[in-house]
Amino acid sequence: MRQLWYWGWLLLGLVVVGSFSPVTAHADYRISAYRTQINIHKNGNANLTQHVTYRFDDDYHGVFVVQDLRGIKGGRLTGVTTQLNRQATRAVAAASTGATNTYQLTQTPERLKAKVYRPVTDGDTLRVTYHLALTGVVTNYLDTAELNWKIVGTGWEVPLHQVKVTIQLPATRVSQLQAWTHGPLAGHTQVDRQRGRVTLTVPQVAAKTAVESHLLFPTSVTPQAPRVAQKKKAAVQRQEARLAQQANAKRQRQRWLVGGSFALLVTATVIVAGLDVRWFRRHPGNRYPHPIPIPHSFDVPTVAPAVAESLVDAAAPNTNALTGEILRAASRRQLTLTAEKQGRHQTMRLTRKAELDNSFLTHCFQTIGQDGSFTLADLKQYGKKDQKGRLGKWFHQWQEEINQDVEPYQDADNVDLRQRYLTRGLRLTVLLVLTAGVSWVVNPTVGAWGTGLSGLGLIALWVSVRQLRRHIDRNNAAGLILVNDIGGFRRMLKDIGNFNTAKIGDLILWEDILPYAAAFGLSKQVIAKLKVDFGADALAAGFVGFYIGTENYGFADLGDAINSGISGSLQVSGGASSTTGGSGGFSGGSSGGFGGGSGGGAF
Repeated sequence: MRQLWYWGWLLLGLVVVGSFSPVTAHADYRISAYRTQINIHKNGNANLTQHVTYRFDDDYHGVFVVQDLRGIKGGRLTGVTTQLNRQATRAVAAASTGATNTYQLTQTPERLKAKVYRPVTDGDTLRVTYHLALTGVVTNYLDTAELNWKIVGTGWEVPLHQVKVTIQLPATRVSQLQAWTHGPLAGHTQVDRQRGRVTLTVPQVAAKTAVESHLLFPTSVTPQAPRVAQKKKAAVQRQEARLAQQANAKRQRQRWLVGGSFALLVTATVIVAGLDVRWFRRHPGNRYPHPIPIPHSFDVPTVAPAVAESLVDAAAPNTNALTGEILRAASRRQLTLTAEKQGRHQTMRLTRKAELDNSFLTHCFQTIGQDGSFTLADLKQYGKKDQKGRLGKWFHQWQEEINQDVEPYQDADNVDLRQRYLTRGLRLTVLLVLTAGVSWVVNPTVGAWGTGLSGLGLIALWVSVRQLRRHIDRNNAAGLILVNDIGGFRRMLKDIGNFNTAKIGDLILWEDILPYAAAFGLSKQVIAKLKVDFGADALAAGFVGFYIGTENYGFADLGDAINSGISGSLQVSGGASSTTGGSGGFSGGSSGGFGGGSGGGAF
């Protein structure tokens, strides 16, 4: 039930953040800026200058643009220029050859398409400017002039960023200028009646999404525009007021959803943090006396090398520990290690001589070395072909067996408590991150405060988790003593250069110590010291002599072989909409403007 509650909050936060995130198309380029200047003439025609900035992540031959001509009297392309990586602007010539810096024009009564041939490569930025002359974009009615235009059509293949559209009328001081815009609710419409100008801005327009502008103004502004003998002003105002009210209602619902989700996340975070603090105060963990640290110990641990490494590192045994176990089996004459040449490469052969108490080795001999013998090269080769992950399963089985041998030295309640600190810390981290993310959807001020406070909360949380875990012993009294002894023993091996190994014990003793050196990853320096103190001749015979002949590749090869074999099998917000046609946010829906199929892309 607790897990269901937790994941429910996580899902809610992701839905809230995701529901306000723009949809992004997958392409190897993006349109980082889209600027359009529209100059309306007194005869109702318009000159359109469209600047499109592309940023490429792959090689392309060029770009194209489409202008929808349905709903107006026609249009023509009057010029194209390009600017690559902020170099000089170049005019583009019309041609059908597909040569660099030419464009190919295709036009019908319904649309105009220009393909601009300008090869680009990964990392290039290309700014293309299109100049168009459109006929009949304004209609004069008995009581008003109207421009109703999907300036950004649904034909764009990728999202448009930093969109700005400026519509300039052929008159200033247009006191009865009204404008409504339909598109993303994050957009804003600025109506400047003094200058006779309407400016549309929106941070991002999703692919296949239109931005439609609907303007009303006196017919005296465009006296020569085509006329329709009917009244339309009141009907347009009623239609736009209804669409604006719908958009404002949608914004209000979004604000309530975001605000409510933010409040719930803050409440949940506070409650969860409070409950966690209360729970941990009631469960301080078991306390044990700590033995005085031993600087150096010369006593061989009473547990196996893998158990010793797992205890002292407080983790599951690694491949060094497995290497130590293999060498221990060799020192006990359960198997032999023989250096040999296989092709042009040197390797080691493992030959079983007696019953083994290591499940990993047992599996290897049963499957890889069915004749009682296999080489490290055989192990590597098996790992490459091990599609079912058998080698990994054997390794994890052996790890679990060592973990069971470690359990008598651990306090299970304390181990569980330490894990609870991590899991509850992660749960609180998710809540804090979600709270910070949703805060930005509320508004930038709340976002800044939410991110700052969440960041401070995360720092305080994980500093506390680290400090509290340090005071919870994973080991019981016997385990603390044993770990202290093993720690002293490992420090002795690390500092082996400060001791005379010949005075510590004879070679028989060092045969027992070497597997631990391998498990701790210290075998090379120990062998080097033994050669100095005992002399190479004394080491030439017996088990220790094996290391002399294979020290350049023996230990490393063994660990690498196991590692590569295992890794091969362990691969799996805008303002309110204006109801009166003044400045404000965009509305949803559509007023039926022309140009819906306009767009563009790259090829």
